Amino acid sequence: MKGIRNQILRTAENLFLTQGYKTTTIRQIVQDSGITSGSIYNIFEDKEHLFSALVDEFLSDAKVRVDKALAGQPAENKLVGLLAMELYCVEKNPIARELMFAFHTSPFLMESVIKRHSTLAEEVWNARRHPRNSRLSTAILMAEGTVSSYVISFDFSQKLDYAEIRKKVMFCILKSMGLETREANRLIQYMEENEALWLELAGQVLNHSKDSISE
Repeated sequence: MKGIRNQILRTAENLFLTQGYKTTTIRQIVQDSGITSGSIYNIFEDKEHLFSALVDEFLSDAKVRVDKALAGQPAENKLVGLLAMELYCVEKNPIARELMFAFHTSPFLMESVIKRHSTLAEEVWNARRHPRNSRLSTAILMAEGTVSSYVISFDFSQKLDYAEIRKKVMFCILKSMGLETREANRLIQYMEENEALWLELAGQVLNHSKDSISE
């Protein structure tokens, strides 16, 4: 069963990353994987649940890669790295942008991502910046709301200054997580100075099936 699940996920991953979320259907996944629709529905309730499982993989992989790339750096830097991977990938990769839009407009997927992001943030952050709130769910919800605005802005009829929006999005996220303005601005500068790293890590995550992480 584990092998069948993995085959379904890898097939769906390839389709999602080549043609997007909306265009991909369970029928296509059946045809390309060779797995019957009955077997797929025995494991995943629907396309949303299948996509959610993949997003969970991507987020877990992203944390592993950020921890490895930023080993020895403060927790703040690692959190910024995780967020920056999303922001830069949205700007540079239209398919990734469409996938982000998909789960930002689905209550089920959004709730799932917020829960997963909250868990990752708590592991990275250790709640040190939230003495009045041991959970980061509210801050993550607000953070994803600002990211949603960023994602949607690429479809506006008028081209905007996305670099400026990205910095403001990160500022809002960091402030909502309890950082002082000076520290938030320092971390935004750190994010901007390491654009190539975030894009490289994001690319590795999107191709994680082909590129195993060495322990």
